[in-house]
Amino acid sequence: MAAKKKELESHIVEISGFRSIVSYLEDTNDWLFSVGESQKVFSDMMCDGRIESLVGDRKDRVQQLTGSITPTGNKAVDEACDRYVDFNARYEAQSILLNAIPYGIAVCEIIWENKNGIYAPASFVPVPRQALSFPQDGEYMTPYLTIENKPLNEPYKFLVHRNSTGDGSRWGSPALKSAYWPWKFKRLGFKFWIMAAEKVGVPSVLALFQSKTTEDAKARAKALSEELRNLESGSSGAFGNVTDIKVVDSEIKDFDAIVSTCNTEIAYAITGQSLATNQAVYGTKAQATTHEKTYDSVTSGDAYLMQQTLQKLYDFFVEINFPGEPAPIYDIDSTDYASWETVRDAIDRGVPVSLSSLYDKNHVPRPKDEADAFVKTISSPFAAEGDPASYADFFFRGRRQG
Repeated sequence: MAAKKKELESHIVEISGFRSIVSYLEDTNDWLFSVGESQKVFSDMMCDGRIESLVGDRKDRVQQLTGSITPTGNKAVDEACDRYVDFNARYEAQSILLNAIPYGIAVCEIIWENKNGIYAPASFVPVPRQALSFPQDGEYMTPYLTIENKPLNEPYKFLVHRNSTGDGSRWGSPALKSAYWPWKFKRLGFKFWIMAAEKVGVPSVLALFQSKTTEDAKARAKALSEELRNLESGSSGAFGNVTDIKVVDSEIKDFDAIVSTCNTEIAYAITGQSLATNQAVYGTKAQATTHEKTYDSVTSGDAYLMQQTLQKLYDFFVEINFPGEPAPIYDIDSTDYASWETVRDAIDRGVPVSLSSLYDKNHVPRPKDEADAFVKTISSPFAAEGDPASYADFFFRGRRQG
């Protein structure tokens, strides 16, 4: 049994010897080099209105989910966590850490403050992605502050969040990486569209006239051209011996189709679908439902990754203030729990339901005290007014006698 236990606890695959090789495998910096860009391209992409709105929506969906903790049973620990690692602290931390969605990785420093003998997170300072690096001779998954070659591994000081796909990438998986080519193509499309608009987007005006001789035609054409050049928007004029005025329109076709296609591909890259975030013209209700479920899955994935990172904040807090005590388990409530309709039906059928879950997960308003609690009484239509039976539930009344 001892040999079996030793075998279970041993490492069969030891990757430390491969780290020099792994460091040469593709990461974000290698990809940036292959497309001829610097990290600044991420900031440039976030200036695109479409990308900014999609990234902002994806981050907001996580921020709007409710966080809760599973108590440890230690009253002092549980009450301190509720009081000092509150909604505001979590929201501030998440606002920084959710930048891992577009950029792949996000790091923040925790600033602790002594409050009545308890060290609590007072603020969080973001560390820009451009300031980070992973030296080949450094700790493999630990980000370094490039300018000082300093590992950001001080105890209880840093939260490192990655938009991870499970491949062990030190830089995480930037959503903007998948959106790069449609963004680039759309940007070039705008550039060439502006150039084309300058050349052919303004209509030309032609004056048709008759002339008996070539010399007379040249002279009249020159005079009319001078007059037409002086015309501005809203102007009018009269021309002698002119039989007709023609406006020649030049068209720049397919530009809207190019932009729409690029925006659709950007939506797929950032949210995993398009119909829930693009204007649907021919989409059916079934398609919309499917796309919304896909988006919900993306949001749940973001929430579960964030849950793991913020768990470290609770671990740090308890280790600092209550050494040796277990930390509560942090949970972000996504949409994978029972709806209010399901809970209500369970209550109506006598299925036991957690009261704390009704308040914490279904967001039923929790009364401050007994005087603040309102409970509706259901009277029986067969009981007389003032009869105690009138306060009994109609469906649970006894059989009528006689």
